[in-house]
Amino acid sequence: MFVVIPAIDLLGGQVVRLTQGRYDAVTVYGSSPAEIAQQFERDGATWIHVVDLDGAKSGEPKNLDALRAICDATRCSIQFGGGVRSLPVIERLFELGVKRVVLGTSAIQNPFLAYEAVKAFGQDKIAVAIDVREGKVAVKGWTETEEVPPTKIGKQLRDAGVRWFVYTDILRDGMLTSPNFEAIAQFAQAIRVTGDRGQGSRDVNVIASGGVAEIEHIKRLKVMEPLGVVGCIVGRAIYEGKLSLKDALRVARCELRVEG
Repeated sequence: MFVVIPAIDLLGGQVVRLTQGRYDAVTVYGSSPAEIAQQFERDGATWIHVVDLDGAKSGEPKNLDALRAICDATRCSIQFGGGVRSLPVIERLFELGVKRVVLGTSAIQNPFLAYEAVKAFGQDKIAVAIDVREGKVAVKGWTETEEVPPTKIGKQLRDAGVRWFVYTDILRDGMLTSPNFEAIAQFAQAIRVTGDRGQGSRDVNVIASGGVAEIEHIKRLKVMEPLGVVGCIVGRAIYEGKLSLKDALRVARCELRVEG
């Protein structure tokens, strides 16, 4: 079932959003991540996507107190990423209450770590972030790029056992424009596992991120479910009142139809 996942991005313990992944373009939305998580739960969210921006840049999680507070304050399943680069760190995150860990730089530069993580914790517990800027995969908190195309990296990680991916178009992130529908579809299609008869398999799951700003965007992404696009992450649009999380969740469940 398609799921809408609200985002909490942490920087210095505060809830923020970056514009196009730029650390010099920060908007602060609150100082209590736990309270925001509780509001998301009251609105009907079942998953929350938490990113440690300090951790993504430094290479190790820095906002674990805030993460612990979020896990303790809500029954929502927490998907967490940012600076996760070793198995002991992954294990520690699960101990804190995280349900799914998102690897980024570590998995892209060392697919064997992703293989080890999936083997140790299970396919549904591990995801990899594919953060793309102008067709290139960004790493180290979006401060550097790799020359390998996103689809090639995605296939390598799929072959390593990864079955969950978070695909972000960095230039759309925080811009309230629209997702890069074509790129999302191309990526999802490229990494599908193909059976003996050439039929695509749904065991590879893609969560879209970046640019989701209105109900129509969610409807268009939901249409991609047969390709394996099983959800989307929404951040700034919720914080700035452009999109109702309640309505977004109802659309994802097919309980609200919007004409147009």
